[in-house]
Amino acid sequence: MKKKLYRFFIKGRNFESEFKRQLRMLIVITLGLTIAFTWRQTIFDLSQSFVNFFIHIQSSSFSSILTSIFITIISILLIYITAYFLKEKK
Repeated sequence: MKKKLYRFFIKGRNFESEFKRQLRMLIVITLGLTIAFTWRQTIFDLSQSFVNFFIHIQSSSFSSILTSIFITIISILLIYITAYFLKEKK
């Protein structure tokens, strides 16, 4: 039993391939979050301009709230669409 555990965790192919897969995923997620934080303000400003174009608001705080709601609704719609198209077929 001890030999099997040692082989699985230290020398095993399963551990090595799983480690590489998890490391790749960590790098992709880290870079994805970096990109998201870089574009956050730009997307917010563009969405705020879009909202202010249709609803003429002078209050910056109310405009910010409406813009956040708009981005949230768009994001939820995108999540549902991607979940629908990427779900596994039975």
